[in-house]
Amino acid sequence: MRGEKSCSVGIEAGIATGPAIPTEPTQADGLASVLSRAHYDAPQFRYMIPDERARLRLLPALFSIAIRACQVHGEVQTTHKGDGGALWIGPRAQLTIGHLMRTEFPSLRFQWEWASLRRCINVGLQLDKVHERLIRGPHWRLLAQALEPTKPKENAGKLLEPVHSRADSDGLPCYVETFNESDLAFYKRHGFRIGGGGNIPRGGPDFWAMIRAPQAASLK
Repeated sequence: MRGEKSCSVGIEAGIATGPAIPTEPTQADGLASVLSRAHYDAPQFRYMIPDERARLRLLPALFSIAIRACQVHGEVQTTHKGDGGALWIGPRAQLTIGHLMRTEFPSLRFQWEWASLRRCINVGLQLDKVHERLIRGPHWRLLAQALEPTKPKENAGKLLEPVHSRADSDGLPCYVETFNESDLAFYKRHGFRIGGGGNIPRGGPDFWAMIRAPQAASLK
């Protein structure tokens, strides 16, 4: 298996992946902006940052942190044009969302209101609690994925294929959480099944945790 400190770049039309290469800072910033626009109205972010202007301003920094963490502890898949991406935590990483917040959030404390930080921590801790209960051992964890909002949503499935193929080859499951019930059908089409779920305490949204078992190669 390749080292986890990498970023795989895919070709948008067919996601034929090229060699793993480091992401340039300008690419990371652009991807953070794409993910922010795509997830701007997602339930978890509306809960964490209720003010629309503040959410528009703060989400790019949040996604930049996630991108950097996945470059070190997993992989970042992106389209050739940089108009979409998938952030994965790798199977050998010990990174949790709670750990990521503890190490990275001090840099945001002067930008965020304490109430928003508290809600963000609340989300992370609850996701980690369910994650720890549902899946043990090596696995790939999808932290976030999206295409530019103007792109067909189903095309985002191509972003998942490289890691899915590696997971299948290595006999490893994949794991993802979603706060959008409308996303369940999308993930089911790509092999995920609902493993559990939960609710963010103190007025937060519901979420679903989904697991994709390694798939056997089709016989021709």
